[in-house]
Amino acid sequence: MVRKFLITEDEKNNISSQHSEIDGKLMNFLLRRVEKKERNVGDEEHPINVIEIYFRELPGYGFNNFRNRKEMERNVIEMLYENDTIDNIFELEETNPKRVKIIKTIRAFLNFIMPKK
Repeated sequence: MVRKFLITEDEKNNISSQHSEIDGKLMNFLLRRVEKKERNVGDEEHPINVIEIYFRELPGYGFNNFRNRKEMERNVIEMLYENDTIDNIFELEETNPKRVKIIKTIRAFLNFIMPKK
């Protein structure tokens, strides 16, 4: 089952107000392209739910819920950099405001699409 994320105006405003330090354009770019597929690969006694995240128009980029958050974060950063959406943030200092804003945006995006349990 493939689900597209449809966000109401209230949810959009809520995300914006909670994360005033995020890049709205980058967040919208990610949300417009993301798709989520949930599958059960186990049996009835021992279900194993796999959540796959991938991006329309950007084949080859995606991850699932068996990867840790840092790997997911790095995957999204690489995808954005390789598609000329962001500059190489690894060349910037860790305290650089531009780098911090991009990282916070990606973390907010990951928390939105794959909430921690």
